Amino acid sequence: MRTAEDIDNGLTSMFQRASHGEFGTGDEGTVAAAADVADPGLTLPEPPANATPSQNAAWRASLSPSGQAILLHDHPDWLGNRDGLPAAVRSRANMARLPGERAALEDQHTAAQAKYLYDPSGNVLANALRNLDQVDRKLHSPDAIDAAMAQGGRQLLTLDTSGERVKAAVAVGNVDTAEQVAVFTPGFTSTVDGSLKGYDQDMYNLQQHSQNLSARYGDQGQAAAVTWIGYEAPQTADVLNPDKSVASDGLAKIGAQKLDGFLNGIGAAHNASGQQLHLTALGHSNGSLTTGIALQHDTPVKDAVVFGSPGLDINSRSDLKVPEGHMFSEWSDRDPVPHLDIAHNFGTSPYQGIFGGELNDIQQLSTGDATGVDGPHHITHEHGQYLDDKSTSQYNMASVVAGRPDLAVRHVQPWEAPVPPPTSGQPIPAPPGRDPQPPPR
Repeated sequence: MRTAEDIDNGLTSMFQRASHGEFGTGDEGTVAAAADVADPGLTLPEPPANATPSQNAAWRASLSPSGQAILLHDHPDWLGNRDGLPAAVRSRANMARLPGERAALEDQHTAAQAKYLYDPSGNVLANALRNLDQVDRKLHSPDAIDAAMAQGGRQLLTLDTSGERVKAAVAVGNVDTAEQVAVFTPGFTSTVDGSLKGYDQDMYNLQQHSQNLSARYGDQGQAAAVTWIGYEAPQTADVLNPDKSVASDGLAKIGAQKLDGFLNGIGAAHNASGQQLHLTALGHSNGSLTTGIALQHDTPVKDAVVFGSPGLDINSRSDLKVPEGHMFSEWSDRDPVPHLDIAHNFGTSPYQGIFGGELNDIQQLSTGDATGVDGPHHITHEHGQYLDDKSTSQYNMASVVAGRPDLAVRHVQPWEAPVPPPTSGQPIPAPPGRDPQPPPR
């Protein structure tokens, strides 16, 4: 209906202009001559305001292929950050926007530098210096994005230069055609300029591992993994700021609203194309808090893994709208972050039996030395090691992303009963989730 109304308005305007002699000279005697007259001004409908991801997908579906191409050329700013549109469209639009965003940041840097140089001394000068430093750090973000995209096989799904820091989401693999898609949300101190390079490599390793498990033990579907720095994570400099501190959930709640739209956008785009989707949410540190808040709303997420988590802002497992038996947690032995939940700042702990954790339906996965279906994997100890390549924690995440969480190595709690010894002539069974045997191919 919006498209029909737009066409009707455009034709009305064209006839009115024609009646006033605004087209041509009046001497055009052939159709060919009339065709050379300037564009009469027909327009394409703008995307609906405040639309849901499903409404955005429906809006794009209402356009003809030529109309879609025109908008991609003329209005990439309408498309790049619009949840619900295909990943390939968003990436092309954002890459087209990137030079202009870089130029705008350079102009802001020049203005901030001039203000710093010519401001009088005192608080004004200090504010000007902070503004210059902020713009300077933002200016490095396009370089980090360019470096990630230069690796090839990437999609730029979010590009937002507003606010204090640049936001971006970079996918490894083709999100549109992948059946297994993981969205990773990092936490404390994460920025595009300082963190994207390392996390992009982590997502490449995870995507490859998930792909291999899917090919050997899954449904042979393609995998993709997204580094989602689509929110402004807490920073060290803001620890004492109650609105931005890592000790509060203020920034996580803002980020969760954006993450919710992003996750639903992937679901809406897959629904529009008819492509199957197994979507996994991954959250680290404060990013797990952001993920936990987002998952309290309806999303297409089928599995979720939180690691190094201070909490999920929940009181019970039922607060999370993730299918039963498909919520997982990881905690390395030297990681202090889960201790932050000792004061219950962020709800009940996602770790069973630890710091008051009573969420028995959140399955704790191993981070120790273990053997998976594809061989041995090494232990991780520290808060920043969960995504280390060839680690047990990475293997477990890859199993979940590949749609085979049953292959993950489960952490066995000290109070759990050991596996009883076998009777004579029987093989020794493995504990649940340990050293799983490959299923028949």
